[in-house]
Amino acid sequence: NLSGAIASSLVIVRTLPLVNNEYVNLYFNTPVSYRYIKKYDNGTAQPNLAATDLERFLVPLASLSEQKRIIAKINELMSLCDQLEQQSLTSLDVHQQLVETLLATLTASQNAEELAENWARISQHFDTLFTTEASIDALKQTILQLAVMGKLVPQDPNDEPASELLKRIEQEKAQLVKEGKIKKQKPLPPISEEEKPFELPVGWEWCRFEDIVDIQSGITKGRKLQGRKLVTVPYLSVANVQRGYIDLSVVKTTEIPLEEMEKYKVYNSDLLITEGGDWDKVGRTAIWIENDMSYMAHQNHVFKARKILPEQDVVWLSNFLNGPFAREYFSGSSKQTTNLASINKTQLRGCLIAVPPKEEKERIVAKFNDLLLISDTLKSRLQSAQQTQLHLADALTDAALN
Repeated sequence: NLSGAIASSLVIVRTLPLVNNEYVNLYFNTPVSYRYIKKYDNGTAQPNLAATDLERFLVPLASLSEQKRIIAKINELMSLCDQLEQQSLTSLDVHQQLVETLLATLTASQNAEELAENWARISQHFDTLFTTEASIDALKQTILQLAVMGKLVPQDPNDEPASELLKRIEQEKAQLVKEGKIKKQKPLPPISEEEKPFELPVGWEWCRFEDIVDIQSGITKGRKLQGRKLVTVPYLSVANVQRGYIDLSVVKTTEIPLEEMEKYKVYNSDLLITEGGDWDKVGRTAIWIENDMSYMAHQNHVFKARKILPEQDVVWLSNFLNGPFAREYFSGSSKQTTNLASINKTQLRGCLIAVPPKEEKERIVAKFNDLLLISDTLKSRLQSAQQTQLHLADALTDAALN
């Protein structure tokens, strides 16, 4: 047997011969007991219960034999609750597997007719399939995958092919290099057939990310800056760059030389891409939208990518980088350690991007946004319904206890 003492913050309760200590323990874990304890809340940040307060506790006491029957019934019902919980979890797993299997038929569709047939099968059971947050998230990912594969809207042979846009970008980029506005990078290897994750529709083109943007690294903290005129600036870190949006709830500042302000400044429509962290952070992308902040920089763990031509759509690029194919590329290319991963600038430059015709891209983005709004509405309604069910369950429990 072990022996010892207790801390001053603990109280020993020993039951009398005709009182079952398990019965008393169960009572202390009931909502009735919690409400009684709250009467002695001292209003401080760390409320406490004095031993003298505990002595005044009212405990509903039955005969010893009934106490034992109550304990047995509680244990029986708790066991049933555990079984129901396990069955519910199993049911949710099966449900999610069914959802993902059916959604996979959409992305595997070979043509518009097959896609329509597969969607008709899903739409017949829409109300029973998309009833959890996980299933709705899977639907959103499938919509994104269909979008970047060119399966969300039909192609139009009258659209200008993407190759024309790529030619204009190449010409403009060469001019910017000539003028010294951007640096010429070491050429990347040509795109091989093995690299292409899927077959593109007519009029689309594969390119590397480096081909259509100018990529810059950010501020390296901890440099020796003695003797230089410094300014304090806000900057974006990995925590600020979420998948698809910028979180400005906490923005840190740092000092940089005055002459580097332009170099590290983030402009409207710049893409911010995270270097790494845990698995979900690698290649996470968001678009900087100008706000009331007159200046914003970015640190070296967040890459900045700026489009070359005004006609380029950064929403498409953001969606693609946040989509399944780019995420798989980042996962395979990243330097990996225990629970951490990261990509370097060269790997980001080499990421493949599927470029659609400009007119089709506009139709895809519009359709994608419409479907995304529907998915978000579904999730909002689900969360509201769950909250209502929770309030109802609490009300019924209170009514039964009172």
